[in-house]
Amino acid sequence: MKLCTESTCDCPQAVSKPASTKSVISSAQTLLLGMDNNVNQMRLERLLILPVLFCLACKPPTPAEQMDSMLSWLATARMTGESWLAHTTPDTYSRQTLELSGEKIGQVATELLKSPLSGVDTARLEALFTRSRVRVEAMARLIAAKDAPDFGRQLDSLGVDEKLAKELADSIEHKQ
Repeated sequence: MKLCTESTCDCPQAVSKPASTKSVISSAQTLLLGMDNNVNQMRLERLLILPVLFCLACKPPTPAEQMDSMLSWLATARMTGESWLAHTTPDTYSRQTLELSGEKIGQVATELLKSPLSGVDTARLEALFTRSRVRVEAMARLIAAKDAPDFGRQLDSLGVDEKLAKELADSIEHKQ
């Protein structure tokens, strides 16, 4: 390795004035990132792209996806009930989970029933959702009352509702 100590040397590494790192970084950003010096232009372009991305991401769920959500909340309520009966979850957790499940079942039902579903008896679907929501809310109250026998009956009925909801979900999925 040759070390240059003279300022008149012909060695390229012996430069009396080092290159500006600012220009090196700026040119690297331009080449690698496609960034130019006009930061405001970039911000404006990004702001214009964001609404388009949000519109694409905010597509409403299909009826089949809503039924999947309904089945998920029904299963959550059932598993929470089974855990409470087996004394493996605290009362407060079980009650709060059932209350939330009841709320979500109501919300999903409202959204799903806003528009008519082709080939599906919406009255039957609405009755099922209402019955299931009422059962789940009753189960939450029965936990507070520590009424395991009535809770077990409500849980058994919820299992029947869950099976019926699964059949309806399959029917909706096949008709899309």
